[in-house]
Amino acid sequence: MRFVSRRVITSIDELVDPVATAQMRPMILRPGAVRAEFVSADLRGVLVSLLDYSFPLATRGQSLPDRVVLVVPLSRFPFAHMNGDLVVPEVAHAFGGLSEVSAVAGAASEFGTMSFDRDVLDQAARSLGVDIDVPDRGEYRAVPIASPARLRGLLVDIRQAVREMGAPGTSVLPAAAVADELVELVVGCLAADQGRATLTPLARLNSVRIVRICEDYAADVSSQGVTLRDLCTASGASERRVRHAFYECYDMSPTAYLRMVALNDVRHELLDQPPERDAVSRAACDHGFWHLSRFAGQYRALFGELPSDTVAHRWKTATG
Repeated sequence: MRFVSRRVITSIDELVDPVATAQMRPMILRPGAVRAEFVSADLRGVLVSLLDYSFPLATRGQSLPDRVVLVVPLSRFPFAHMNGDLVVPEVAHAFGGLSEVSAVAGAASEFGTMSFDRDVLDQAARSLGVDIDVPDRGEYRAVPIASPARLRGLLVDIRQAVREMGAPGTSVLPAAAVADELVELVVGCLAADQGRATLTPLARLNSVRIVRICEDYAADVSSQGVTLRDLCTASGASERRVRHAFYECYDMSPTAYLRMVALNDVRHELLDQPPERDAVSRAACDHGFWHLSRFAGQYRALFGELPSDTVAHRWKTATG
């Protein structure tokens, strides 16, 4: 392996660190302790990342440019979805370069991601005599996993090898052989006939679609200014159906979820922007919080500190 890394985080500050999360923007859904492990390995150009979260999480971002990315669940989830598709063990999620990625896991979750140069997949397919259907730039598709147990087992082996790397008596993972096997397994997932196979009916969930429409609508306006009636109009669903959808997806009401979104957006803004006077009140008002003392209490309940403490830490970091 030419490059390996392992990072364990135990604080929200580390979780929102853009260096750690690359192009993804994570969002805390519940107050409380966090723990996550990020494992990465470069297997002769096949980039593998393994993520293990101990808490409910939502994330948005883009897939890697000029790469084909596959995301594979490593465990069975009580509820999780990716780009509107239910996460199930037998299904992978394939992205062309710079595709939108939106994912939610309502409980602890484990995922493996792999990214490939398209030419590598095409060459492997030709050598195996297989026609493949690779997602184009900006395209997303859920695909059946041809050999789910073997693919998950290989990813788990990579994670364990990185964890043990450098320990006495451990052997080096044969990067070339592992990379070749990963490529062959992914070619099987993207095989034209396999890719067009009918997915399990559970791969689409009405509640997920309703919630995604509501999220997209709220993202275009101030999340805190959105009413339940607005969400019903946007989604075309009744108040009862919208409430049910949010409880099914996030185990919270629509208003509570949008408040979490707005609080996370404020925190990202306080951490991303240069420290300046009135940063807290400006960010709070920009995201629909007009009662500042109530906002400060909600912020502390979710993140464990006041927004002014976040700014103070950011200022200390910026000034060295």
